Amino acid sequence: MTRPACALAIVVASWAAVDVASQTAASSSVRELMQTARGQMQRGDPAGAVESLRTARTLAPNSEEVLAALAQVALAARMPLVAITTLDGLTRLCPGVAQYPYLLGVALMQAGDMAAAIESLQQADRLEPERALTLLALGLALNNRKHYDEARGALRHAVDLEPENIDGLAALAEAEAGAGDLTRAEEHSRRVLGQSSTHGTANFVMGLVLMRRERYAEARDALGAAIAAAPDSAAAYYQLSLAYARLGDDANARRHVELYQQKLREAEERIKSLRSVVPRERRP
Repeated sequence: MTRPACALAIVVASWAAVDVASQTAASSSVRELMQTARGQMQRGDPAGAVESLRTARTLAPNSEEVLAALAQVALAARMPLVAITTLDGLTRLCPGVAQYPYLLGVALMQAGDMAAAIESLQQADRLEPERALTLLALGLALNNRKHYDEARGALRHAVDLEPENIDGLAALAEAEAGAGDLTRAEEHSRRVLGQSSTHGTANFVMGLVLMRRERYAEARDALGAAIAAAPDSAAAYYQLSLAYARLGDDANARRHVELYQQKLREAEERIKSLRSVVPRERRP
C-alpha cells in the first residue's frame, strides 16, 4: 500500500525554522546571498533561492548554516536530489544533530527511496526520541514498505504526542487497514474526513475499507477523491482500477491500470536517478 504523496508536505518545515545555532558567515558575499535567498523564498521563488544558496555553498562549503538553509529550500522546492546530496554531507559534518537525518529521511521519501528513508528516520529517532514529526515520517515510510505493525507503533506514538494532527491520524488509519483492523481504520478515517473531506490519505483508506466490504461504487468515489488530492499515488490508481472492474467498467479499469503502471515506472526512474547521484553505501 502506497501512502498518497501529498501528505509529505506535512513533514517539510519552513527553512528559516531549522534549529541551527547562528553562525557568522565567512564573507559579506555569503551573508548577502543568504539574504537574497530569504527574499526569494518570501516572493515564492524557491528555485531561485536554491541557486543563491548553491553559490553561497561554493563560497563557504563547510558552513552548517548555509548547508542547512540549502537543504530546507531544496525540500520546499521539491528538489530532493539537491536536498539529499546536501544533507548527506550535513549528517557527516554534524553527526549528533537529529534534524539532519530527519530531513534526509524526508528528502529520500520525496525521491521515493523509502527503504533508505526508514534508516535515516530511525537514526533521527535515536538521536532525539519523542519527536512527533519524526515518528510521523517514519510511520509513513513504513506504511509504504507494508511494515504495518511497526508503522502502527510509530504512528500511535505520534498521535499520542499530537492528538489533533489529522495527518498522523490518517496515516495511522492506513497502517490499521494494512494490518487488517478495518473497524479502527474506518473510525479514524471518518474522524479525519469530518474535519477535511478532501484529505488524500483518509479518502484512500476509506476506499480500501469500502472495497473490502464490497461497496464498490462508494469505494470508487473515495479513491477518486484520493487521486484528486494526490495524483502521484500509484496505489490509489491500482485500487480504483479494481473498483471499476468490480463495477463492470472495463474501459476505466484498463485506463487506471495503465496509469498505475506509469506511476510505477516514474517512481523507478526517480530512484535510479537518486542512486546515480548518491551511492547507497554512503547513505545512513
